[in-house]
Amino acid sequence: MWGIVGNVIIEHLREPIGRLVSPMYLHKSKRKDGRTYLSLVAAYREGGKKRMRTVESLGYLDKLQELYDDPVARFRAVCDAANAEAEAAAQAVSVEIHPMQKMRAGEGHRKNYGSAALLAVYNELGVERAIRNATRGSKAGYDANAVMRLLTVERILDPGSKKQAWENKDRHFFRTEFSLDDTYRALDVLRGCGDRIVSAINRAVDRMGIRDTTCVFYDVTNYYFEVDEPGGLRQKGVSKEHRKSPIVQMGLLQDSGGIPIGYRLFPGNTPDPCTMLPVLEGMKRDYKCQRVIAVGDKGNNCSTNIAALVAGGDGFVCSQSIRGTKTDAETRDWALSEAGYACTCDESGHTTYKVKSRQGYKTVTVEDPDGRKRKVDVDVKYVAFWSEKYQKRARRERQAALDKARKLIANPGAYTAAAHFGAAKYVKGMRVDAKTGELLEAATALEFDEERLAAEEACDGYYCIVTSETEMPDSDVIEAYRGLWRIEESFKVTKSDLETRPVYVSREEHIEAHFLTCYVALCILRIIQAKCGGGLSAREIADEAAAMCCTNVADNWWVFDHRSEVSDGLCRMAGFDGSRRFAQTKDIKAMFKKAKPA
Repeated sequence: MWGIVGNVIIEHLREPIGRLVSPMYLHKSKRKDGRTYLSLVAAYREGGKKRMRTVESLGYLDKLQELYDDPVARFRAVCDAANAEAEAAAQAVSVEIHPMQKMRAGEGHRKNYGSAALLAVYNELGVERAIRNATRGSKAGYDANAVMRLLTVERILDPGSKKQAWENKDRHFFRTEFSLDDTYRALDVLRGCGDRIVSAINRAVDRMGIRDTTCVFYDVTNYYFEVDEPGGLRQKGVSKEHRKSPIVQMGLLQDSGGIPIGYRLFPGNTPDPCTMLPVLEGMKRDYKCQRVIAVGDKGNNCSTNIAALVAGGDGFVCSQSIRGTKTDAETRDWALSEAGYACTCDESGHTTYKVKSRQGYKTVTVEDPDGRKRKVDVDVKYVAFWSEKYQKRARRERQAALDKARKLIANPGAYTAAAHFGAAKYVKGMRVDAKTGELLEAATALEFDEERLAAEEACDGYYCIVTSETEMPDSDVIEAYRGLWRIEESFKVTKSDLETRPVYVSREEHIEAHFLTCYVALCILRIIQAKCGGGLSAREIADEAAAMCCTNVADNWWVFDHRSEVSDGLCRMAGFDGSRRFAQTKDIKAMFKKAKPA
């Protein structure tokens, strides 16, 4: 309770919220074979109901009598001693707080303990061990793992620059005894630990029993920099965010459950299709996979990739575009034709979904050892489907571009390439400078392209997938392709939740270390999601971990002011009780010890 009489007195009770624990006692139970079994148990109330939990299973009485003269008396004495210790620990503690006491400048009175849950996974993944093995014998005056630990945790809790992460170091209970210069020096070291860390994470995921490589999903995205000049990995390329800044390409590989397998960085001017094979080769080498089925979007559906996959005995599932002038007209006509579709209808008989497939072949270009190129037909299956939900989404997403197009026609002088991105294709009579993106002619003859709109609307809701797995059921092919949303979500997590971009570092070694910390942070979030049953978003986990803070009120006493179902789950996962209102510094440090690997 709180009371003010000159000083403030805090009554500290060691009692978890929502669970009243009774003294421990010795429980004897009769088994079906007539033998007596001994256990140490404790009763508690939860939700108004009395429950019992087993503290420790001791064994059969007859077996225990072979070890002890009087097992019952011995373990009753154990209970009495434990209960006495618990009772002493649960006594109210009075702490004096002087109301006029002043804070010292720069004194940290509020700290985060949610990082203990993150570091539990960090260590379970073997990151610390990998770094220590890689830096054994180092003469550096700083701890590279301590730097990596801080950068990874801050990437989740409060993503920003390396300088910002270092400035936040005093809000943590774990050790951060290094300078800002040490932080930047450590980036060079951490870059060299990348392969070890990724391998350690993969081994840990295997041990957890949550790895599923039935299909692997690959996609590539890019991240922009704050600097204008290209160099090394920083190159001008096709930006996913339509920026003119230098970018770096990142290829990410995930398993069927959305757990990352590996990643690789490429210069920003590397075409997307050229990034997949090197990443897959690394995965097959590390996992000694006999065969993989690579799932990717239409950007990876090219002759080089398909030929290499098939030649290596692997398979693929890729989307096949049915839009645009470069699309195979025969495939588009087949997909848009109503013939052959099996329809799913709602209660009123309205079609909401339809699917069909056919066997065929895809012609790819292969290069012989002597450098000669030739055409080869690869047996494939085409699966086409239409969804009313996807149709509505496509039209909803197009509406902004249509509105911009009509405004452009009404006022050509207001045109800018950035503001009207995606709209110009619906305007007839436009001439745009390919280099500058500027409108060459502000003609009065601009008009809306109704034919273009009608052609696109005819394709709304339709998708076509091509796969080497000719015997795979249509539903499994579609489900495999839909799994790509997990990797798209990972890119969203890295860009939005982890704020991977813009990249503030410029040296190549620092760029690689930056993405390594982002990759480890992503793995931690994905593992937590898996352990929590997949019901939480990465953002929810990060927000809860950031909110798990406590305030120093006197001496070594801290008061906790945040609790939720999510925070309780994070604490349970890390192996400590998150329901306490008050705790001493030593108790909180014990939380972090629980987060250490065995």
